[in-house]
Amino acid sequence: MSFEKDWQDWHTSRERYAGAEYGPAALESTNWLITEPAAVDGIPGLWALTEDGGIRGSDLGQTGESVALRGVQTLRLGRRELRRFTRNGTVALRVYNPGRLERERFSGIDAYRPDRAWRVPATFEPTPGEQVTITTVDGAAHESPLAGRLRFTLREKEHELTVTRNAQGALSAVFGDGTNGRETYRFRFLPIDEPEADGTAVIDFNRAYLPPCAFSDQFVCPLPPEGNRYTVPIRAGERAVVLGR
Repeated sequence: MSFEKDWQDWHTSRERYAGAEYGPAALESTNWLITEPAAVDGIPGLWALTEDGGIRGSDLGQTGESVALRGVQTLRLGRRELRRFTRNGTVALRVYNPGRLERERFSGIDAYRPDRAWRVPATFEPTPGEQVTITTVDGAAHESPLAGRLRFTLREKEHELTVTRNAQGALSAVFGDGTNGRETYRFRFLPIDEPEADGTAVIDFNRAYLPPCAFSDQFVCPLPPEGNRYTVPIRAGERAVVLGR
């Protein structure tokens, strides 16, 4: 019962996060900026990069006031929330709108029932100094440190899962499988628990989850590296966003 309850608690928190007022379903636009001020759809004023990598909005409202956005600061203009987003040295202004149609219609995340059989034993092999090419949904590519590879068996065939470390230092993977485009979104993310000292590990596909771009096409999610694309169907974890009328 603990296994199923733990999964249900996780699933409930995922739905709460996805449908939150300023959660991923509320992302309305990602606007790549330059130093020349330009208009951004849905919000007043003109927006541009500053020399120190921040964002400045000018000519806001009748008073012509200006604002600055740096680091992890956020700014509310009416119901919309503005956030600074960086990728490989480029900066964008993201606009979150709780009134976005897809956010208002969000009613849940369809998922497979949890199944212990999808907790797969694996062996972790670290890869110090190795890089992997990460390509995002908009075609941009960059090199990223590779944390290691997990070797595991599915349907009597050997497979490997390439994993990296996120900004918080935790292991994670992006993978595709035989359910994509039919039963599930085009690819999914997967957190990986830290392996034991001897390299033994568990891949829990029950915790496979939808990338942010499943909720808004304004996210620039990483695609699975070539070695993480499987023909075998992995019927575990989250499947698709559920929208009501």
